[in-house]
Amino acid sequence: MSILPDDIRYEILSRLPVKTLLRLRVTSRFWLTLIGSPNFIKSHLKQSVKTKNNLNLFLSYVTPDLFDFSRLFRLDLDSVEGDGILQPVEIDDNPLRHHLYKNRIWGTCDGLLCLSNIKQATLSWNQSTRITVGPLNHSNIRQNDGSNIRVVDYIDIVVLWNPSTKKSIELPFASLEIKDELDLPQYCTYGFGYDNTNDDYKVVRVAVVLDVVINYEVKVYSLRSNSWHTADKFPNQYPNLNRIGNSVVGGSMHWMSIDVNSNSSILAFDLGLETYRVIQQPEYRDCEFSSYLASFEGCLSLSCHYYSGNVDVWLLNQYGGENESWSRFITLAEQNIPDIINYFFRCIVYSKNGKKVLLEMGADLVWYNLETRSLEDVRFHSEEDSLEDMESCLESLVSVGTVAEAG
Repeated sequence: MSILPDDIRYEILSRLPVKTLLRLRVTSRFWLTLIGSPNFIKSHLKQSVKTKNNLNLFLSYVTPDLFDFSRLFRLDLDSVEGDGILQPVEIDDNPLRHHLYKNRIWGTCDGLLCLSNIKQATLSWNQSTRITVGPLNHSNIRQNDGSNIRVVDYIDIVVLWNPSTKKSIELPFASLEIKDELDLPQYCTYGFGYDNTNDDYKVVRVAVVLDVVINYEVKVYSLRSNSWHTADKFPNQYPNLNRIGNSVVGGSMHWMSIDVNSNSSILAFDLGLETYRVIQQPEYRDCEFSSYLASFEGCLSLSCHYYSGNVDVWLLNQYGGENESWSRFITLAEQNIPDIINYFFRCIVYSKNGKKVLLEMGADLVWYNLETRSLEDVRFHSEEDSLEDMESCLESLVSVGTVAEAG
């Protein structure tokens, strides 16, 4: 096979599962070099995206009685499309398995997952800058110039993980550089995606501090440099993080933003240029609704649950082009929806034949048949824990880098 041209070898090998390729890679130096080459990794990824082979659902289940302890599960998408009862398989070797709290799945890109949990740490609050930094460890905990106060708090542990290769990297700590944030209510969200401008994978953290005046900051992590930096904010508005999910599409992260008059906008933050633009909103059928912004199959998706009871799911077509516009993708009538104002809706993935869409409705999964415009139940094995997060992720050989890599 070594005498075949590269494109023929790529075509044959790119159709194989990652597990098979990893076995081949250890049999000879030739296979190690070929399968580990950037060109082959891109070819294999392109084939997986095209065929939807080796596509899995990753689910985080929470046990409320155990300090929100959660477990990660994997589910083959092919099994979801069958008629049997689904039995997700628990992932025992995930990089956050030793942490006791809630595992969050923030997003997926090219076979990589962005996960987080929390841990208790000793931090340092500077009285002059009024900013918390840290965490402190055995090498720096004794360094104190008299202006710092030690505090114990919970911090996020964020990892990028390739579940196919079992490689992961823990991101360095990112301090919250907002004055007087100590002891004030705060919340944050993460977005994860590919920066085509700089050929880099980026994590964006948007953190909001609730004070008399709402403040926030945007920080960006680069996998290439393994470091965080602070990005500019969009002026005179603040993010509403309760209304977004995994919202990275077209190289930008998106969120709902609110001004001083309570008017909302959809912002796009470019991962490469770190600039903002406002996306025009669809023509809603009513002015009173709850919404949810997310990504779906490479499109920006906006779910609107009207207080009247109906639901519209919109997709943004021709993203970034002159003819960029919203189209109504799914409409659900009131009789199909529980009588809950903030009931949660999200499109997850197409079926392999493209005739159905997997929907997350509250804590349930259902198929929406695009031809009959009807809902079909998805049956799960009895599970007492509640579903917290879910993302579809394909298998890939994409590396999380060599810095601080862990299996």
